Amino acid sequence: MKRKADFMMENVGGEYLLVPLGSQVMDINGIITLNDSGAYLWKLLEEEHTVDDLAAALAERFEVTPTQALTDVNVFLKQIGEVGMLE
Repeated sequence: MKRKADFMMENVGGEYLLVPLGSQVMDINGIITLNDSGAYLWKLLEEEHTVDDLAAALAERFEVTPTQALTDVNVFLKQIGEVGMLE
């Protein structure tokens, strides 16, 4: 899976913000804030990845268990998928 390109991620004062661009401005009301792991996953999703790939990368980067990483990835993907941010 891969994210839509209609969002710009900015680091403002240590917070990661997703700002909708183009047609997404009308679909998304406001700016979305990400934590460090969410920002990392968002960056990875610039390219096509499987859920397992994302979970393995998250586990390695943030030193969490594979089970916790998989849970976190699934929650993140569900949240951004529900608002149409995935291709």
